Amino acid sequence: MTEQTSNTVKTYLARLDAALAGVDPDVRFEIVSGIREELAGLDDQAAAARIAEMDDPALIAAEARAELPPAPTPPAPVAAEPVPGRTFSIVAVVVLIVGAFILPLLGPLVGLVWVSMAKAWTRFEKLVAWLVPLATIFVVAAVLAITSMTGQETASETTNPLIPWGFPFGWHLTVLIPYVVLPIEGVVLAVRANKRGWRAQPLP
Repeated sequence: MTEQTSNTVKTYLARLDAALAGVDPDVRFEIVSGIREELAGLDDQAAAARIAEMDDPALIAAEARAELPPAPTPPAPVAAEPVPGRTFSIVAVVVLIVGAFILPLLGPLVGLVWVSMAKAWTRFEKLVAWLVPLATIFVVAAVLAITSMTGQETASETTNPLIPWGFPFGWHLTVLIPYVVLPIEGVVLAVRANKRGWRAQPLP
């Protein structure tokens, strides 16, 4: 093979190799090697004639790309899943916190019922939400009853027997409990739910 022929072949192969940029490396190597072998041993005139019969390197590269399987489409980004019932959960805990001040007795009851229906807390948390105020009322009432009985026995001479000891203040504590315990309970539930993104269980 003459120097001129060698340069002609090298130029064509260089153009072909450049046109195949981005094609699978194995396919690219196979195409270039096959044409190199086909042009090997030809003199300048024969090599030029054979190259003239071949397709343009850009066309060969286009055909090679067309035969390749399409590149996999990247998965679309998954939108963040909205928190189920987040607004309702927030409203429920707000009603629990301020309900006693707006609608005594009825407000806290509505707040507890809505908290039980919300999806931001576990069953255990909902059960505790009901038991805490009830247990607090029971304990305070029991303590006041015992204290009242003890006060009547030890101070019967100075206390009107018709009026239970501590009645003006002590027994009113059971009425004041919703105004103290339930708002605190609501704040605790709100903090716990907010840390978990207002879901009953945190995301893995």
